[in-house]
Amino acid sequence: MTRAVLPAVAGLLIAPHTQAAPGMKIGAIVPDSWPDATRGEEIRNGMQLALKTWPGQPAPMLIVKDSACDPKRAAAAAQALVDAKVDVVMGGWCVLGVVPRMLKDAGVPFISGNAERVAATEGSLQFARLPVNVSDGIAARLRAETGLRVTASSTCWMDFEQRVPDKYDAALCPTLSIDKSRWDDVAPTYAAAYRKPFSVSAARGYAAMQVALAYIKQVRAGAKPAVALREAQAADTILGRIPARDAPTPEDAMRLIFAAKLPKLSARESRALDQVMKAKGCGCTAGGDCLPENPWRAQPFVVQGAKGSDCSPLKLTSQR
Repeated sequence: MTRAVLPAVAGLLIAPHTQAAPGMKIGAIVPDSWPDATRGEEIRNGMQLALKTWPGQPAPMLIVKDSACDPKRAAAAAQALVDAKVDVVMGGWCVLGVVPRMLKDAGVPFISGNAERVAATEGSLQFARLPVNVSDGIAARLRAETGLRVTASSTCWMDFEQRVPDKYDAALCPTLSIDKSRWDDVAPTYAAAYRKPFSVSAARGYAAMQVALAYIKQVRAGAKPAVALREAQAADTILGRIPARDAPTPEDAMRLIFAAKLPKLSARESRALDQVMKAKGCGCTAGGDCLPENPWRAQPFVVQGAKGSDCSPLKLTSQR
């Protein structure tokens, strides 16, 4: 995106339903009313910016439905979009539920922004790099071995803001793969259009729309839906490309974040935490000589803020 489009975009007043020439329709299921209306607004803004600045005009019509982060409302939203005969649906930023299966049964392609991957289904593309429930298993093991109160179900799984909730000692949070150059290109246009900084939520909406529009472009060119979806998977977005279905889970798919102060640990718990830090917090690389026998080595997370070769956990075991 170039600075030349800034004046054209800056004056836009963008609503949830884009009025466009009759033709193809894109549906979106967004957590608009709960848990945070701001996040939903930013997701919509990101989608709308990608749509308004798309060179393949006339733009498709965008129809947005609210999930309120509730599985039943998400299912109702999906059915409403099927009834509206949309060509593709974006969603999953907060909840998935039965939506992927419903859309598959209806023959409507689905682009998921959820942090976890549902079992591979035909007709869907997923930005997530983590299989379902992997994080819960790792958090349970951390709790059992280190004695720390570790959560893998905080709001960071919806908003990607990495922080430790109250009453917890640590949190596992998903990470995004952000294309910085594309981010820097889009951010000024977003700020001009909406008078606010470009955010992660806006970027997630923007990236999903980039994939949806790549799909629309292929269909307009005559490709069958299955072929168009495969081509859309190769789209370069602000969050990189959609991972292949069989892509391995990357080592940095999550970050383990510690609270400022942790409880005093027993000798056994301290040794366990020491193993975690040496495997995931000392800048080890897959090809490096960094205790390959360490039982935490292969787990898909890194420790937030840990750099260099000092893997000592002493600063993490101060007593409250």
